[in-house]
Amino acid sequence: MRYIVFSTVLIALNFFYSAYSIRVAREYVNKIKELKRESERNLSLRVSYSNVINYPEAKKWTKERGFIPINWKEVSLID
Repeated sequence: MRYIVFSTVLIALNFFYSAYSIRVAREYVNKIKELKRESERNLSLRVSYSNVINYPEAKKWTKERGFIPINWKEVSLID
């Protein structure tokens, strides 16, 4: 009789643990899907910003006109 009660308790605990692990796995899969969707969105936004700003073209334009970048070590706020 003890073994039957013990085995039913173990089966019930196993059932609850299985339900919990399935729920956690589904949440994990949903988080991974959301992460992939956000990373794709991030990449598409980065491409669109790059196309709007066109950083390489702007850098080339500034070098053609003789732009000299600031050396921040030489800048002082207080004289």
